[in-house]
Amino acid sequence: MQASNSSDYDKHYFTSRESWPDFRLEMETILRLARPNPAGRVLELGCGSGALLPRLAPHYRLAVGMDISPTGLGLAARSIREKADERSGIALLCALAESLPFQGDSFDAVMAQHLVEHLNDPGRALREWYRVLRPGGTLTLITPNGAYPDGDIFADPTHTTLFTRGSIRSYLEVAGFRVDRINTLFPYLGRGRLARSASIRLAGVAQRIPGLSLSGRSLVAAATKP
Repeated sequence: MQASNSSDYDKHYFTSRESWPDFRLEMETILRLARPNPAGRVLELGCGSGALLPRLAPHYRLAVGMDISPTGLGLAARSIREKADERSGIALLCALAESLPFQGDSFDAVMAQHLVEHLNDPGRALREWYRVLRPGGTLTLITPNGAYPDGDIFADPTHTTLFTRGSIRSYLEVAGFRVDRINTLFPYLGRGRLARSASIRLAGVAQRIPGLSLSGRSLVAAATKP
């Protein structure tokens, strides 16, 4: 997770979130929406400790993880060193998501899990992400749903923007993307730990129930550069 307006997250945060069931389910969702390209390049923005990168590497020629967190990147580098068979297909970089150090049309896919809500200028960031994608390239992002009834769980001083289905669609379209789908994960089943735990277990079922599929805690957006 990259937070351009905040201090670095600590090691405990990065290591613990990899065990969160909702975090893992979100990664599965990203992987399911991705379009594998063994000859292509994928960029994960706000890669944190690099949990997703080893899972992307087998499906692309190069998986690049980018973040501004020294702690997260250090953990990612250590994890990659421990996975020697995947090491050659992964690169790490410290840079801002709003100012990418890549030429235009450099990537076949861009992914961002809980990043865009931390950025001071999400419109600028999305334009940058559009710029580095090749025509036909895809963007997959996950961000908190600002319309979620239990908004208190998003209380985080590093959150600058909470998006709704409508606002994230507008941001994407203004940046030039064609929006392919927007849905939610983890339906609202009430407040409290038990209700939130049940929403994770029922995430797949909720996608087939219109009322629940709109109320989820996380927004998932998939878009294409025409």
